[in-house]
Amino acid sequence: MLRSPWSSPCLVERKPDGTARFITDYRKLNAVTISDSYPLPRIDDCVDSVGPSKFVTKLDLLKGYWQVPLTEEASLMSAFVTPDAFLQYTVLPFGMKNAPATFQRLINTVTSGLSHCSAYLDDIVVYTDTWEEHLHTLTQLFDRLVQANLTLNLAKCDFVKATVTYLGKEVGQGKVKVLHEKVKAMMSFPPPSTRRELRRFLGMVGYYRGFCRNFSAVVLPLTDQLSPKRKFEWTSECQASFEAAKLLLCSAPVLAAPDLTRPFKLEVDASAIAAGSVLIQEDSAGIDHPVCYFSKKFNRHQLHYSTIEKETLALLLSLQHFHVYVGSSCSPTIVYTDHNPLTFLSRMYNQNQRLMRWALILQEYAIEVRHKKGTNNIIADGLSRSYGLRQEASVVCVLQTSREHPRVMGDGLANGPPLVVA
Repeated sequence: MLRSPWSSPCLVERKPDGTARFITDYRKLNAVTISDSYPLPRIDDCVDSVGPSKFVTKLDLLKGYWQVPLTEEASLMSAFVTPDAFLQYTVLPFGMKNAPATFQRLINTVTSGLSHCSAYLDDIVVYTDTWEEHLHTLTQLFDRLVQANLTLNLAKCDFVKATVTYLGKEVGQGKVKVLHEKVKAMMSFPPPSTRRELRRFLGMVGYYRGFCRNFSAVVLPLTDQLSPKRKFEWTSECQASFEAAKLLLCSAPVLAAPDLTRPFKLEVDASAIAAGSVLIQEDSAGIDHPVCYFSKKFNRHQLHYSTIEKETLALLLSLQHFHVYVGSSCSPTIVYTDHNPLTFLSRMYNQNQRLMRWALILQEYAIEVRHKKGTNNIIADGLSRSYGLRQEASVVCVLQTSREHPRVMGDGLANGPPLVVA
């Protein structure tokens, strides 16, 4: 007879494939649980780790959490009630506050010291440049999984592929792409009728904002609707922004996987309402490829900054966003800007305390700022100014490909036609 002072409710919901999912509501238990601060890996780091590898294998653990046994005390706390029984788990259930941290610690222990292998919870990926090295790494990993008594879900494993679907992106062969299935689901998303539905849509498209050249500017009318200080009202401007966000995903370029052994370039620009930049890396043929895009709208205080302050802020925000790439780079990062005074920032002396403070912060980055005419700084200029068009005409956004900027190619940038959304 089970005797536990804890009792949590449970429910059953339908999975996308039609099968049932058993859920235990541990909110009351989680509220009094001491947090385990063991960190989860950065998703971008996991995706970048695959890089230009030629052979990629993705492994999925079967019912991952359920392969972790519970202590007797934890088992008592996991007790739950059904209409006809009072039961408790003997393995780690889904829904417990510290379940992700506990499982990630286990996986990191199993894969510790194993090169060409990374894991995010129950998704393990092996990536190599040679077939022999791939087989050797897989053999070592399988031996460790056997020792840890962990079981794989063969139905969800992809063995020795050129590209695999990993953490919501298609990676491999030095490229990173959006998933067409995800884009298709977003394209069929109906216009939101509540603030909660809008927040859900922005969360979905926001995951791929690194592929979108002007994301924050395009969705500006939508993010403004999230404010609790204003009444939710779906206007024609919101509808145009909603459709434009969908088109951004449809025209998302193929990004190059970053190579941390090679130098990076950064194109930065600021408009009256937003900052924009693109991280670029040159390949062996001397062609620049986009690695990731960044854009951020200015808050109500930053909107009143002077031009030089906005341009400097755009540079600072971009460097902080791409810190994992440029913060510890062995060679200087070349920064291109269409604002010439920015090239003198490091040796400028004035009484503007804000600029001087930012200049001191920028000293930790090894950067070389170069001037580039706005007519040539097409990508970053479009990132910051794209939505400014709405104030001058009925055009929401103009997505212009790089045929005017042949140095920045990328599979998704060089071939697509210009798109204009009215």
